[in-house]
Amino acid sequence: MNSDFIRLKNLEGELKLTQMNRSFSCSVTSKELVLQKPHITYHLFLSDILSIIPISAEQKRLLAFRHLCDPVGSGSAAHSYKIAVKWARIITRSGVAEREEMEFIVPLSNKMLQYIAAYSGLTVIP
Repeated sequence: MNSDFIRLKNLEGELKLTQMNRSFSCSVTSKELVLQKPHITYHLFLSDILSIIPISAEQKRLLAFRHLCDPVGSGSAAHSYKIAVKWARIITRSGVAEREEMEFIVPLSNKMLQYIAAYSGLTVIP
């Protein structure tokens, strides 16, 4: 595990899956989704997820250019998705903040999506 990731001490629910690489980690429990980048952690409750929408490679490239950052490295087994939530907790080394109505663009594997769908109550629309 990257030592720059901020660990959460208590997670609600049973841990189902964790996937990580050098610059990104994603964990899902039966109640929560935790997204980690070096020095910042986003803590989301599955019940607060409004939608998960696939993002094409072209859309991802345009977003990276718009925000002057590198595109999210997603590996071959994961695709990028935009996750809209009504509430999120943001944990940094400086403290904890809570924000409403946030969107995240993250790489998620099919297995991770299956767990999120199973425990969030979201309906998959093909």
